[in-house]
Amino acid sequence: MFVVALGGLVWTGVVAVGADSSVASVFASGIISGVVTLVTIAVSINQLVLSRVFGSPGKLSDRLDGSRDLRERVERLADQPSSPNDPAAFLSLLSTTLSERATAALSGIEQSATDSPAEIADALTDVAEYGRSINTQVEDETPITDILGIIVGSEYAMNIAAVRHLRNEYGESLSATTRAEMEALDELLESVAVVRQFYKTLALQQDLAILSRHLIYTGLTALFVSISMALVYRTETVMIPSSTLVILVPVAVGVVVSPIALFSAYILRAATVAYRTVSVGPFVPPGGR
Repeated sequence: MFVVALGGLVWTGVVAVGADSSVASVFASGIISGVVTLVTIAVSINQLVLSRVFGSPGKLSDRLDGSRDLRERVERLADQPSSPNDPAAFLSLLSTTLSERATAALSGIEQSATDSPAEIADALTDVAEYGRSINTQVEDETPITDILGIIVGSEYAMNIAAVRHLRNEYGESLSATTRAEMEALDELLESVAVVRQFYKTLALQQDLAILSRHLIYTGLTALFVSISMALVYRTETVMIPSSTLVILVPVAVGVVVSPIALFSAYILRAATVAYRTVSVGPFVPPGGR
């Protein structure tokens, strides 16, 4: 967009790029200092990512224990000896178990001799459909950022509130088997909430690590282009034909602006993810849906 916009201004004569223009001072002063600042930002981002990776043995053990507890809970509820290491496959197992347990609870209510309120059937149907919708969108080895996009909404929180309401309101009138299924649904939905936040952490860490690398690559390239463009100009003259400058200057500005565009794209995505996943529990702030 920068290249096209600036190229249009140059071709229409609104912006001058000839020997008597201020292109050399622009490339030599402000742009170079701005590029150096971006490289410094890349180093800071890299330090932020590394600070999340490092830790004492005690903290690292706590993280490992927390991950094991989550996996063991899902394995127990899914009646599986182990759970997949792939994040997409793990979420698929979790969502499949959620759908199956909700369907089992719904079948138990329908087979019960007592008449159950329609609210229970509607809520369990919604939970089962929520699990199926996640599972249909997840494929093995799906990138973590795409997985996060599937569970970024607030449906999990509404389902947690609905299941909790059913347990508190109608728990005494339900059979023991149905109450056990309700407890399992509550645990599974809590696991979705934890997985949602954990995947967000992984996705943002990966994005920031990739961003820091790309900022270094594009920043050094932009620095080289800025210095080269500043040295092309001499006092009242330029070392290349004026007809070439009409194309070269917009392209050079595009190269120089590319680190800023890259930084803006990644930060906007990280800010959007953080905004949509600010809640870890059943509370959903206004606008967080």
